[in-house]
Amino acid sequence: MTDFYFAYGSNMSGARLCERIERPERICVARLAGWRLVYNKPGRDGSGKANLVPDAGAHVHGVVWSIAQHDWPILDRFEPGYARTRLAVEAEDDRVHETLAYLHPTRGPELVPHAWYVQYLIDGAREHGLPDAYLRALKSVPTR
Repeated sequence: MTDFYFAYGSNMSGARLCERIERPERICVARLAGWRLVYNKPGRDGSGKANLVPDAGAHVHGVVWSIAQHDWPILDRFEPGYARTRLAVEAEDDRVHETLAYLHPTRGPELVPHAWYVQYLIDGAREHGLPDAYLRALKSVPTR
């Protein structure tokens, strides 16, 4: 059995995700309306990690992966503090996919992510052909 996973952070990168779990299958790129990408999840070193917060006027792009249900506990270990949350995302062909995504409950201030971390998001955005404007926004994130 498999589930759809909406990756909007470092797991958009196929190389990064394949280091963590076996055989994720890319389904499509997708857009999540009503949410904004922020870096307010504190990493172990105090740096910012990607998270989503509600924002009626915003949207987030990401990748829908099909992953085996037995891979969730493995992936959970790489995502401490996040909770798996059901989200409906819209694919380029207007189909809606019910997915699981990792969200962190913090509503704390934005933190500064490491450059190497944001590079995973940039690599994933390039790899999957996310919109140029979204890629430019990722490249403009201030980093450590």
